[in-house]
Amino acid sequence: MRVIAIALACAGLVGLWGAPAQAETTEQSYAAALAALGKGTPNEAIDRMELLADQGIANADASVLRAAAYLARADGSGAQPGDLGRAAAALSEALLLRPNDVRAEQGLEAVQAEIARRKSKHQGSVMVRPRLSRAIAALLPEQLWATLALLSSFAVALGVVVRRLAKKPLARLAGVVAISVGAALMLAFGSGAYAAEQFRVNSQPAVVVVPEAKLTNEHGRQLPSKRGADTTSVPEGATVYVRERREGRYLVEWGSTDAWLRSSELRLLATR
Repeated sequence: MRVIAIALACAGLVGLWGAPAQAETTEQSYAAALAALGKGTPNEAIDRMELLADQGIANADASVLRAAAYLARADGSGAQPGDLGRAAAALSEALLLRPNDVRAEQGLEAVQAEIARRKSKHQGSVMVRPRLSRAIAALLPEQLWATLALLSSFAVALGVVVRRLAKKPLARLAGVVAISVGAALMLAFGSGAYAAEQFRVNSQPAVVVVPEAKLTNEHGRQLPSKRGADTTSVPEGATVYVRERREGRYLVEWGSTDAWLRSSELRLLATR
């Protein structure tokens, strides 16, 4: 894991050198965190990066550097439960803020593989697919869904014009086909745009930062297990979607299950 931490720290350093100038105190915090990692004191780096996060400073470079700090601690003698989960949360946040960050994506895959490896020593890993509607909406960015719906509406409009103005039967048929296909695509792409917008507005991604989070019902009782799937707990590093907040607890979507988790078990992710 130390190799991953060093690679992520270097990636964060390169990104910071190439980034626009920021407030002096923020730059000093970055430099101090990098220096702390260099001299083998990850706790100091974690404290500095968490302070920046508490101040509302959210960018991909800071998230990558925070992940490197947690990975460095997880690989040392001062490792604490949930370090890998917090590193996964930071890398997931970096990808939300900068989707094309290949190093962050590779780092997240490595961290998740390490969590799965450690978990498999005690029990089988839990893999849960997202709901079909969320999986479909996530296939394309929200703006692209909307753009495709708009282009489809242009096809419908063009078909209407051709059908009305054309005199030849073949041209009129082409207009009818354009209307039919354009309308179907407009409905599909428009639905995708609406679903993506609803998921963005009504839920927030979060990552489990404890070794295992027990799912409970609204009254705080643990959910019963279901045959063929473990729906009673969520593993460290897993992504859930927060839909409601109430008195230190979050209503989350975990695969096809809606249940409650304690807020202390999750790290909410910043988004663009």
